[in-house]
Amino acid sequence: MDQGLTPDRELIDLARRGDHAAYGEIVERYKDAGYRAALNILREPADAEDALQEAFVRAYVHLNSYKPEFRFYTWFSTIVRNVALSHLRARDWLVTPLTDDMIRPARALIQESPELVALAATRAEIIRDAVNLLPDRYRRVLILRYWHDLTYEEIARVTEQSLGAVKTQIHRAKLMLADAASMGSLGLALE
Repeated sequence: MDQGLTPDRELIDLARRGDHAAYGEIVERYKDAGYRAALNILREPADAEDALQEAFVRAYVHLNSYKPEFRFYTWFSTIVRNVALSHLRARDWLVTPLTDDMIRPARALIQESPELVALAATRAEIIRDAVNLLPDRYRRVLILRYWHDLTYEEIARVTEQSLGAVKTQIHRAKLMLADAASMGSLGLALE
């Protein structure tokens, strides 16, 4: 981060006393890193911008709780992460039906072959229908894992569950899909 001429600690002291320009300088210094942190969680630029704006407001409101013995960015990035995770919990995955563009064939080798395109479309429909029929808690973790590409740890934070519970739910969901696939003769590649 470019620390400019004025140290963070001094700017924060000024901001605590109501100097909005000093807080504006803090925002300028940390907006890019904060945006990257929010985008890493939310994966959508507009959502990351909203979360970042909310994080800066929260940081300003709670500026008196900042302890100067720690780097400002460490404190601020925790706020960004918490706001982004909160946005993720409230976002579209709270179990919206899967759309066609969310379904990914296991092999993206579909060239120009009408047969492969038709096969992939049929397979995508079967996967979407099978996932949409799962109980909410299983559908939710599968969507977070395979369509939002979250790690098991991120899913545990987002869903406010233990890591073990997330692993169990994903395992059970894959077993349920495998059962559905065997009835529909579909080979799923969820690993």
